[in-house]
Amino acid sequence: MLVTYYFPYVSMLNAASVPSSVVELIRNGHVHAAAANVQRLVDSHDDAPPAALLQLQGDLQLSLGMEVDADDSYREAQKRMRDDKDGMRFASCRNAGWQALFRYRYGTAMSCFMQIADHPLASVALRLDALFGAFGVLFSVGRLRDADAVLDTLEDLLDEVTSNGAFHHADGWQRLLSTVRFDVEAQSTLRSRATLSDHIYWQVGLTGDAAPRVAPQRPAALRLLTGAIEDQLLRGRVEFLDGLARLAGGERDAQQQIVAHAEWAGKQGIQNYQSAVRIEIVLASLAGGVSSLAESVLVLLTAEVRMPQSHRQLEYLYCLAKLRHLQGRSGESLEVYTRYALAAVNCIRDEAGALARYGQRIARAPEQLDDIGTRLPARYRRAYRYLLDNLERKDLSIREIAAQVGVTDRALQSAFKTSLGSTPTEIIRRLRMERIRAELEADDSAHEQGILATAVKWGVSNRSTLVNSYRREFNESPSDTLNR
Repeated sequence: MLVTYYFPYVSMLNAASVPSSVVELIRNGHVHAAAANVQRLVDSHDDAPPAALLQLQGDLQLSLGMEVDADDSYREAQKRMRDDKDGMRFASCRNAGWQALFRYRYGTAMSCFMQIADHPLASVALRLDALFGAFGVLFSVGRLRDADAVLDTLEDLLDEVTSNGAFHHADGWQRLLSTVRFDVEAQSTLRSRATLSDHIYWQVGLTGDAAPRVAPQRPAALRLLTGAIEDQLLRGRVEFLDGLARLAGGERDAQQQIVAHAEWAGKQGIQNYQSAVRIEIVLASLAGGVSSLAESVLVLLTAEVRMPQSHRQLEYLYCLAKLRHLQGRSGESLEVYTRYALAAVNCIRDEAGALARYGQRIARAPEQLDDIGTRLPARYRRAYRYLLDNLERKDLSIREIAAQVGVTDRALQSAFKTSLGSTPTEIIRRLRMERIRAELEADDSAHEQGILATAVKWGVSNRSTLVNSYRREFNESPSDTLNR
């Protein structure tokens, strides 16, 4: 995933304070050493470490795939923010967004990022961070034009705060944006090559109205002037993209350079990024006719794609199908390409929620609170509104709801149980069953679309769960309601 490479740099720019030694390590691409340095600083505190340091620790741990440790660091950081309720709420939402993005949960990630990006009380640093996260979501799902538009929004915000001289990290953000824009252009160019035209998932985002714009002001010589980029972390990516383009153009002498970059990523411990690099190498190898390199790199990816991460599997399946076709193994190629097509459809379905939330950036007006909402304390009414606004989401979690109002999962559970006699989970289940029942009773359209399709619309995809919950609530099955 492209954005994971830049995350330590974004974290450095977003942090309230970062030791100069850590800044230099991140800028020079020593992510693992930076994480170790921060760990030593945290351990050296006799009393409680400051929230900013714990937050940075969590970010670097997340970059290195240490998800459990990152979650612990984030929780400790948020405990230090208890006197700043808005700060705690924003941090919780922001952290949940990045954790979701690293786990390929794009709907949750986009929801969290957009809430911060559009919130008038969010700081400039947080809004820039959130917009970059939204860019990462859109790029990951192949919406290159939309991803480009988010970068425009980010740049506009940066220009606005830079003009009044109140933002200290403007230069770093400008360097990052220049590199990322070049990255998007390089990725678009690679995936637009005629030899990869059957990569349908990406072609949808590369043609017509969805195609990304190529900004004429981007330095045409950036590829050749990598030495002018101050930060080795950014320069390393541009140098890799240069080698990737040369390999895709048939220059076999670029192999050593780009393979070395993948090995560097592994040594740094940024495994998520190393996987993305390997996919990029295979695509460039296929475009440049270097089947032997594509084969050897695909072998390294085989074990990784067994994990249930559909987008990683999607790219792998395409590359494998394409390679088998080039090798003349047509039967195998067709079988794998069929799996790729199915994975592409599933990815598009999974992304519908993320894209809908991006398209509806202006939040819906809150529903009029019913008797459930009015019985809750003021803070938890906001949690209930959020629950209502996201009721249709299958991945809606108690932790996410709690994060919106800056409380712990346990506090949310306790407030709902005390005020309503029901837990948030029970409320969610009850409301979903009521929405499903209302649609089944409304008209005959449910006969055509099917009972389960109606349930899926409200976040219930398992037939057994639907029937059991529905019967518990109304003492009849969904079919009984439909056939009355």
